[in-house]
Amino acid sequence: MEHYNNNTEEAPKVFNKYLVTLTKIIAFYSFFFVLLKSIAILRGAWMIPNLVLSIPFIIIGIAAGFTSYFQKYNWIIAVLGAAVIILVRYFEYDWVMYIQENYGK
Repeated sequence: MEHYNNNTEEAPKVFNKYLVTLTKIIAFYSFFFVLLKSIAILRGAWMIPNLVLSIPFIIIGIAAGFTSYFQKYNWIIAVLGAAVIILVRYFEYDWVMYIQENYGK
């Protein structure tokens, strides 16, 4: 008689691959976003709005980087990082204009 073994270890491994991949993508995206904002500032873009929009990416990038380095992956960091990326990219133009009008110069 065949015994069907319901191995519960396989599902978390596959699910964990998505977490690992998402965390690494967030870390790399955060690094390149801050790099591009820094280059934009050096080329004459508004300093204050670009610095303000870079702060969440610095925090999320450091958290995702440490998470990847120590291999202590966490869905909260991954989901929060993805949400920050989506929100900032969607509202970036409006926030840049608002920050520059109210706090620039």
